[in-house]
Amino acid sequence: MAEDKKSKAVKPIKAEKKVNIKKLAPVTEEKHSKVMEILKKEYAFENWLLAILAPVLILYGVYIVIGKFGSVNLAEILGTSGVGFIDFFFNTALKRILTGSFLILIGVLVVIYLAIPIMRPSIAELKKVSWPSAGILARNTTRVFAFLVFLMVVFTLFGMFLEPMFKWLFGL
Repeated sequence: MAEDKKSKAVKPIKAEKKVNIKKLAPVTEEKHSKVMEILKKEYAFENWLLAILAPVLILYGVYIVIGKFGSVNLAEILGTSGVGFIDFFFNTALKRILTGSFLILIGVLVVIYLAIPIMRPSIAELKKVSWPSAGILARNTTRVFAFLVFLMVVFTLFGMFLEPMFKWLFGL
């Protein structure tokens, strides 16, 4: 009977460890072409080069549209260079103006392209700014102008009272 009681005794059940398996989303590998990787990579040197060349391009475009570079008449030189490709773009005033305008447009677009990374965070910050109401703006503007009038009066009075003293000192 003792054996029956021992065998019938409740054996402690080992607590099973609960394993929390998180189901992971299947990892999909995006395929990138080598060309796109190269194009997406930023090169600081190229941006500096563009920043230097864009104003030069705009300036050349302005010179071509005007038709003069200092005392040199570009309108005569560019239209009669003897090179068919160059003469095609410059042999009439309209073609010269269109070519110069195109160069100006390209230069301006490059400047905008270079300014976008700088302006993007600024625009985000401007959206966070709490702008004053019209009443607060008017009150603060009035305070600033009143302070400026006060300073004007103070310096005028200093000048009026100190001028005789300085004349006396310089007369010694």
